[in-house]
Amino acid sequence: MRCTTYLVAALFLGAGAGPLAAQGGRRIRVQGVQTLSFGNLLPGVPGVVGRTDPARSGRFDIVAPSNGQILVQFTLPNRLDGPAGAGIPLTFGGGDAGFSADQSIGGQIGFDPRVGFTAATGRRRRSAVFLGGRAQPSAGQRAGSYTAVVTLTVANVL
Repeated sequence: MRCTTYLVAALFLGAGAGPLAAQGGRRIRVQGVQTLSFGNLLPGVPGVVGRTDPARSGRFDIVAPSNGQILVQFTLPNRLDGPAGAGIPLTFGGGDAGFSADQSIGGQIGFDPRVGFTAATGRRRRSAVFLGGRAQPSAGQRAGSYTAVVTLTVANVL
């Protein structure tokens, strides 16, 4: 039996539907660029995606005021939901997220996605946040497509 799973990254900025106003009226824009994808999983075999995996790690691009500081905070699911109420447990560890002031997957500063992270935006105003994690299907896992939502909140640090 094969189990196909996908973790779909969705972006929400606080409670609003548009960009958040930053210091001096400048706005922060965030865009989900790539979903965190575990691909095909086998029952009983954990799936691991590293934050530096260019094809499967999740990615959010951020446009924020230059030479400022932002607070990046995830709301992470604890499981993927699938057919007929089936679920696959998810875990995120201390180095499963990364911040890059120049949007380089190889130039990340690792951080724990379970806690907030304050980052310097740099001169270019464009940065990126990457996310990896672990899916742990059970030995009797039901086959099908599994999804969950990752929420990323980005705010200006005054």
